[in-house]
Amino acid sequence: MRILETILICFAFQAFVYAGFLLFKRSMVRTANVIWAIFLFLFGLNIIYNVSYWLYSESDIVNALNMVYYVPFSLYGPLFYLYVKTLVTDSKPKSRELFFHSLIPVMVLINFIRYYNLSVESKLMIQNGALDPSKYVFVEGDVIFFFLVATTLIYALASYLANRNKYTGDKEMKLWLKLTSVTFAFFTISWLFYFVLFKMGLIQQSQDYSITITMGVFIGLTSYFGFYHSSVFNGKPLKKIFPIIKYQKSGLSKKVLNDYKVKLLDLMESKSLYLESELKLTDLAGMLKLSRHNTSQIINECFQMSFYEFVNKYRIEEAERLLVDDKDHEMNIADIAYQVGFNNRISFYNAFKKYIGITPTEFRNQNIAS
Repeated sequence: MRILETILICFAFQAFVYAGFLLFKRSMVRTANVIWAIFLFLFGLNIIYNVSYWLYSESDIVNALNMVYYVPFSLYGPLFYLYVKTLVTDSKPKSRELFFHSLIPVMVLINFIRYYNLSVESKLMIQNGALDPSKYVFVEGDVIFFFLVATTLIYALASYLANRNKYTGDKEMKLWLKLTSVTFAFFTISWLFYFVLFKMGLIQQSQDYSITITMGVFIGLTSYFGFYHSSVFNGKPLKKIFPIIKYQKSGLSKKVLNDYKVKLLDLMESKSLYLESELKLTDLAGMLKLSRHNTSQIINECFQMSFYEFVNKYRIEEAERLLVDDKDHEMNIADIAYQVGFNNRISFYNAFKKYIGITPTEFRNQNIAS
């Protein structure tokens, strides 16, 4: 196995590992993570098939899987669109929406189902021209290929156009959305680039390195970004995640910062917003009538905290009060955790120990003893 194939196989396994990480990761964007895990898993399988085709083109297993790649290719566009939409809107796809986006993959599967059921010998005969492929597919593979390239590019464009208005006045998030969509579109164009060169006779079918390399790069980029997307959605500047990115400063003046600091404190304390377990930075931004980025600036500069640290501080202070007042232990630790806004007991324990220095149980016992 050559160096290039080895590197690409490593990318495939990276896709599998990261897909597993996303599936089991505790997150406020659980649905988006599951969608992206499926996407990356299909990517990994696609890369392994491509490398196997280069190295073992005569293998029965490789030939048995001939043209199966049309199915994952038909899924990339819908999965990418649903991932971005779910991440941006923080809402699960509805049944009707899932049905609509499954139509193209189902049609592709139906188109090739008779071919997929053929024996390896019959598939080889079709490849060698001994059998007419039109008897086993409804629409020719080349037509399906161009159709999938077109629809996948449309999905990339739709992912940007359908969600850009969610970030009116927020240049950073618009930039994130544009970068993500353009990267996916570039991956799709690589498929078209390879296919055109192949049809022109400039490369052999076994030289489809352009597709697999861009898939590897895409996996690397999405894996890197995936570890940070929650930070981006909660106010971490893109330039700290992607140092090469530069943009104009659009911050608030010190006077305006102080004014909004007072408004934010009043909002948090008068309405006890921190008790809402689903509270997000975008929610605060909407109440303050500011962009997500400017709201993050207020929290970062006025309190030297991230959004989650800011909210958790209020939650821990409320938990302290409940632990002191609840001398008869009418509430257990888990009850208190959920009551003050945490989604699970582990997060509560970690945050409490970070701020107070001891666990909630130790804090309760110390207050009983005193």
